[in-house]
Order: sequence, then structure tokens, then C-alpha cells
Amino acid sequence: MVMNMIYTTNISTEIILKSVQDLHKLKILIEVNNLDKPNFSAIARELGVDRRTVKKYYDGNIKKDRKPKKSKVDDFYDTISILLSAETKQIFYYKSHLYRYLVREKGLKCSRSDFNYYILKHENFAEYFKPKKKGDAVKSETPFGKQAQFDWKEDLKFSFRDGKELTFNVGSLILSASRFKYWAVSPAKSQAYLFDFLVKALESFGGVPEEIFIDNASTMMDKARTESSVGKVNPKFQQFADDFGFNIVPCVRARPNTKAKVENPMRIIDEIMNYNGLLDNEQQLYEKMQQITDEANLRICQATGIPPILVFKKEKEHLLPLPNDKICSYYKNTTINAKVNSNSLFRYKGNLYSVPIDFIGKNIVVKVIDNNLYVYYGQKLITLHTISNKKINYQENHHLAMVGVTFKNSSQENVKDYAVKHLEEMKKFNEQLSTITGEFTWA
Repeated sequence: MVMNMIYTTNISTEIILKSVQDLHKLKILIEVNNLDKPNFSAIARELGVDRRTVKKYYDGNIKKDRKPKKSKVDDFYDTISILLSAETKQIFYYKSHLYRYLVREKGLKCSRSDFNYYILKHENFAEYFKPKKKGDAVKSETPFGKQAQFDWKEDLKFSFRDGKELTFNVGSLILSASRFKYWAVSPAKSQAYLFDFLVKALESFGGVPEEIFIDNASTMMDKARTESSVGKVNPKFQQFADDFGFNIVPCVRARPNTKAKVENPMRIIDEIMNYNGLLDNEQQLYEKMQQITDEANLRICQATGIPPILVFKKEKEHLLPLPNDKICSYYKNTTINAKVNSNSLFRYKGNLYSVPIDFIGKNIVVKVIDNNLYVYYGQKLITLHTISNKKINYQENHHLAMVGVTFKNSSQENVKDYAVKHLEEMKKFNEQLSTITGEFTWA
């Protein structure tokens, strides 16, 4: 038995073409009814589009809407959120600082412009970097070898990983033509540190510029330069300049933008604060500052369009020669080598100074700066003494530890009592001895 089945269809044969988006409906109609292909040219004229566009939409060759491409920075969203939050001690003053930190330390690989766009696109990140009003800078250029500009980045407060805090400065000397930079961490801004910094900077340049542009710090100027006065240079600084053969050019007080070549790059130095709370010691701080300096000298300078290191190779040829080694050494902070004896003491100019007992028998380095002895083991600062005319200079904690080693089987209370008594006896003995020799005293 053969059964015939009949299907009834209700297919509309009328299609209104309002746009090329409707052409796929036309194709279905034509294929279902086995009709000839339409006149693409006529349809194109009616819709006011190109014939090829009509055919493309008719055939369905339309690119699908693509999902927005994922940014390379997206993977770093959580990292950025933490770095810009109150959860971290790290500080990022500029977007460029954050960008270079992520490239340097976290492996970010994207362009600077893409990164800036990403930050600005996220309101919570953009808020962190609200721009500050900039002052007008004096634009000027000097020939090769003509000028360098000096300044301090002052009183940076830094925390190490163990919670120890350090306040330090960064000296900056920049050759005006090439923009080649010498930056170095300095514990203080005294004249001794100033001279030590400048000597090392000029030695790194391999020569001396004709003039150095300075501010009105008291270590350089006894009386500030103003719009109505030339000021008065400090005699010792003038002697330094004479010994090295450069002219001193103080800027007008309250107008730091006159030395914009050194003022503007100072914000790069702030990158060191990206590592606040992350470093273990001062040596790592010095090394990280050197890395920041090297990178700055390798980046293209906006003013010249060339990395400073390349221009410096030419500017170096125009610098004046350095003075002899004797003069250079005179202005550097003195460094001596010493060995710690069995009593945890080292000798400097006939007097004895203490160090922690861990360094008994060790070779140490002592830097004489101003009226202080900075004592290092390797690159680690282990103690600090003020230079004294006293024969023996024990810090109380060093002396207590030394007594503890001597009487290691005694109680802490007995050790402490003996240490106090021993110090008093030594003090009395030396006071009595000083009446005879005039050389031995104890405080």
C-alpha cells in the first residue's frame, strides 16, 4: 500500500529590501523556489551601494563582529591594583615609572602608548596619576662641553624589607648638551659629600665642563644670587671649582626652572621609590639607583631624539681635562682598611673603636666623612662612630656583647651588671691616667 503525503508550505514571495542586511532573505527565497539569481547591479542602484557590496551580502560573505582584542596589560590588572593601593609601601609618581617597573621587574611587554591608554581607560588607575600643574621652563641649548647642571634630590624616606628606615639624597649632575646623567645615592648633603659626589661624577664623565650651573645651597653659596645681586660663592667651593677648572654659575633664587635640564629629569629619580619596602640593604639601593641611571641614559631623549649615551660619546671630546690624581683624591672621602681585633675593636689614628662582635677577626673598610667613621663589611654598613680623641671608644651594645662572650656561662643579669661596672672602672682608670699622659680619657 502506497501512502502519499502532501506538505503545504506558506512561503512569502514578497521581500522588501531596505538595506543590504536584507539580502540574505532574498537568497533564501530564490534558492527555495529555484529562481534565477537577481540583478545585482539594479539592486545596487536602488540601495545606493556598490555592486560588489550587494553580492557580498547576498552570498553571506560578511565578517562576523569580532570580540574586542584582549590587551597585553590585562594580565597585569591585579598586579597594578595592588601596586597602586594602600597595601604596599611602593610609590609610583608617574605612569612612566609604573610602566618601566612592570617591564623591568614583572615582564610586561607592550608599548608605552598602549600602557598609558590602558591606565587612562580604568578610572581607578587614572585617579592615582592625576596630572600636576607644570611650571614654565626656560628653553636653551649649550654647545658640547660648555655646561653641566647640578642639583640634589633631597630627603627621600625609604624603608627596607626588614622595616629599617633610611633618609637619603640623590646627587644629580647632567651634561647640558647630551643630557648624559650621573646620579648617586648620598647619605647627606654636607660639603664633604658634595665634593665627593662631584669628583666621582666628573671622573665618570672623563672630563670637566666649562661651567657648572648650581642652586643656592649653603655648601656652595654663602649669599644667594637674586635678580638684584650676584650673590657670594662659598670660598671652599670656589677653591674646588678653581682646582677643577670650571666656572660657577648660580641660578637666580626661587627660579629653579632656569636649570630645567637637571630639574625636569629629577622625577625619574623618584623611580627608586618604586622599590620602597622591597630591598634588603643600602647596597641594593645603590645598585638599583645605578640601574635606573643606566636605563635613563639609554632611552631616547625627547629634546634631541637620540639616547644621551650616544651624544655623550661626542660631547666627551669637548670636556676639559681632569686635574691630577692628587687633587681628585684630596676632595674624595677618605677610605681606610682595618682589621678587627679580639676585643671587637679597630684602630684609627691611634684610637680604638668598636664594632659588633660578629666581625672579630674580619677585615673592614672605614670611610671617613666629615667628622664620622662609617664602618663597612663588604658593602654593608655595620656601625657608625663620631671621631674622638678618646683612646677607647666602645658603643655600649658592642661592649655588652663582648662581655657576654667572655662570661658566656653567666646569667644575662650578671653579664649586664659586670659590663656596667667594667665601663665605670675603665673610665676612672683612664681619667687617672690622663692626668699623667694627657692622652687617655674616657667618657
